[in-house]
Amino acid sequence: MIQNYLKMAWRNLMKHRFISFINLFGLTMGLACCLLISIYIIHETSFDRYHSKADRIYRVTRNFNNPDGTVTLRLSTIAPPFGPLLKNDFPDIQQVTRLLPSGKTPVKYGDKLFSETQLFFADEHLFDVFDVNVTKGNPQKALQDPFTVMVSETVARKYFGNEEALNKIIKINNQFNLKVTGVFRSFPSNSHIHPEIMVSFNTLKDSAVYGDKQLQTNYGNNSFFTYFLVPENYPVKQIEAQFPAFIDKHMFFPGAPPAMKFSKLTTLGVQKLTDIHLYSHTDYEAEENGDITRVYIFSVIALIILLIACINYMNLATARSALRAKEIGIRKVAGAGKGELIAQFLSESVLIAWIAMILAILIAWITLPWINRLSDLT
Repeated sequence: MIQNYLKMAWRNLMKHRFISFINLFGLTMGLACCLLISIYIIHETSFDRYHSKADRIYRVTRNFNNPDGTVTLRLSTIAPPFGPLLKNDFPDIQQVTRLLPSGKTPVKYGDKLFSETQLFFADEHLFDVFDVNVTKGNPQKALQDPFTVMVSETVARKYFGNEEALNKIIKINNQFNLKVTGVFRSFPSNSHIHPEIMVSFNTLKDSAVYGDKQLQTNYGNNSFFTYFLVPENYPVKQIEAQFPAFIDKHMFFPGAPPAMKFSKLTTLGVQKLTDIHLYSHTDYEAEENGDITRVYIFSVIALIILLIACINYMNLATARSALRAKEIGIRKVAGAGKGELIAQFLSESVLIAWIAMILAILIAWITLPWINRLSDLT
């Protein structure tokens, strides 16, 4: 019976090809647009969720205030001394890790010179907090020693070709000779940060710009992305509530009045890792973020497009029903009941819907790489 319904449905589609084409085209394009928008929404809402500890990782932010309390500057980075102090003063924090972006950096290997924009100084605790797919080297030791570096597989191929990357020597800023101690896979596209070269954080202790003392006492250089890990279901607001006392305890400048409270002029905050991409809009971010409002707008657009496609299909199907009055009459005379007639028309609708869905998936698959390039997504 079902086979007969499908056979008759196909014959009717072929009999009224122009109307069937309009129906199929409208439904296909509506589904394709809806599918592409859905892929975008899924991608935007998936940022940083691939980390196994994503719901326990937080980023520390810093605001600067006027004396009247109004915020003048919002930063996603903080000063270097805060990282170790957080680990020391808050025993519930399981681990802290810091990343320092280097900006556009010249890197030399042999007689080859490259300009890298995704070079970061990273400490050895990075792998205790984030999931990084290390393919060569020991992640627990690769960034422990100064003057060591880990590179992504992409950078390793660019620099060394098919040669073994481990133990190669590269030079950055015409200042540091670094030994390659590990290779990792590039961070996925749904990450808010994409280091391609990670230099041992301990290298900074011998830097003319930073140095060990600067890393411990300089509260004015707010360039360090700082993340911490807490236990499951931990009320992180408890830590945030103690930040004013934490700042007043540690921050001081020569010549400042003893009673001066720096917590009135600067504040620390926390951001959940999975909220950074869509909800963080500080004055400095590692990369351009998305916007949850944009996600809501595209969601509404997708529903409207799908609704229009469905209404258009129903209108055309209703209009075409007048052309089939004779067929319906003959079927009734032949003994067809109401259920059989409904099944016949539904079989045609299901057939068109399945064909439209298959074509929509094919269109989305073909156009997605082009759309990704156009929107600068990978």
